[in-house]
Amino acid sequence: MLTTLTDAPVGVSLVVSRIAGQGFAARMARLGLYEGVFMTRLDDSVAIGPARIIGPAGEVTLSGWLAARVVIHLDDDRRLPLLECAPGDCGHVEGLTGHHAIEETLAMLGVRENDRITFVRRLPPMLYKAVLDDKDRVQINEGLAAKIFGDTPSGSAQFCSIGVGEDFTVRRILAGAHAADTLATLGIRPGSRLSLTQVAAGQVVSFSGKTPLVCTTRDGLRLYFQEKDAERIFVLSSDAAEP
Repeated sequence: MLTTLTDAPVGVSLVVSRIAGQGFAARMARLGLYEGVFMTRLDDSVAIGPARIIGPAGEVTLSGWLAARVVIHLDDDRRLPLLECAPGDCGHVEGLTGHHAIEETLAMLGVRENDRITFVRRLPPMLYKAVLDDKDRVQINEGLAAKIFGDTPSGSAQFCSIGVGEDFTVRRILAGAHAADTLATLGIRPGSRLSLTQVAAGQVVSFSGKTPLVCTTRDGLRLYFQEKDAERIFVLSSDAAEP
């Protein structure tokens, strides 16, 4: 029976029947995921945290979701989601398991497909406390702090990379509507001014409601998808696909 990857069972051999959306299908094909490829959906209970890398523009921090969706082709010829790399792993960006907005977000941070990058480390959960527009106190986790891009007296930076007391004006939210809406409820939007007051240890948070969908292809490539992207991948059980 034809179904989307979202509704596919865990631990069952599947074969890709169709990928909807010409641009998305082409992006997946570059990663080796196309009609006829065998894959298995894995148990998707996974904790995701931010990762720090060195790219062409220097050191940047990627939110956990973004790091999970960047596939890197390592120098030893392995292909892995960036989130699963070990400190010191080097290679080039092979592709992205997401839509055009993901590509734009990476480009804002100076990273594009085929760029050479080095994985530095996963970041522990942190809580960023700040004063908003010289009056309100706010606190955000490290994932949201990595998605706030703005201007400081010394140049452009992510909010998670500035020092305590440094002037910071929000220029753009590096994410989709969900993160932008979350930050907007706190009053953080383009044009807002933030002053970092403290960085403290945060709680470990796992995906309890919107878990990523994780799958692996027969040749061992592991991929992470948001539900809206997994819904565009149509699969059959491998038994049903056989003549």
